[in-house]
Amino acid sequence: MALLSIPTNEDADPEAQALFGHAEKLMGRVANAVRVAAHSPKAAQPLFGFLVAALRYEITGILDLRIKTLVILKTSMLNGCSYCIGHNTALGRSIGFEDDEIAAIEGDYQSSDRFTPAEKAAMAWAEYLTERTYRQHPEAMPELKKHFTEAQIVEITMVSGFFNFWNRFVDGLQVDLEAERMVGNIKRSRVVDLDEYVAFMRDGWWREETRQAAE
Repeated sequence: MALLSIPTNEDADPEAQALFGHAEKLMGRVANAVRVAAHSPKAAQPLFGFLVAALRYEITGILDLRIKTLVILKTSMLNGCSYCIGHNTALGRSIGFEDDEIAAIEGDYQSSDRFTPAEKAAMAWAEYLTERTYRQHPEAMPELKKHFTEAQIVEITMVSGFFNFWNRFVDGLQVDLEAERMVGNIKRSRVVDLDEYVAFMRDGWWREETRQAAE
């Protein structure tokens, strides 16, 4: 059970309501983790903007969703974050991951024939980042550079780094995973509408109208 309250659309303040409205448009639902983060809406809004930009291909056009999802799942599995595993297993399945593939991410992915050398290199980097063993694996970066540009390596690192934070945020506050129907709505967010994202980045608590409503 969550350690903090989970604001609804009705009881949220105007700043949080602005965030919830955009989350619904961009991601197909307002996740409980976003609702809890919205207790601090001024921090949650730019955080959500980064989350969408880093995790979906349409914003930066640099790293495809399959690689990002592998990195998210590997990071979250290492941290044992059931909330993020639940969300992103659903995302993985929506883009074609099969059960044995998901099991292999958590297990001996390096020996699996389900992943390309590039995918294995990305998951290995996520593993070393999460376990803070990257200095013990100097071979990891040259292997990444065989398959990815520097911009792509930056995004792989951002995605794993963000989820190391996000895993601790949602797991530490024991945020409840939504009902299966709501988690399944993640299928609607496989592709993010760029215009909706731009509207989100222009909107929020920094708009005078929203600030006035909150006062």
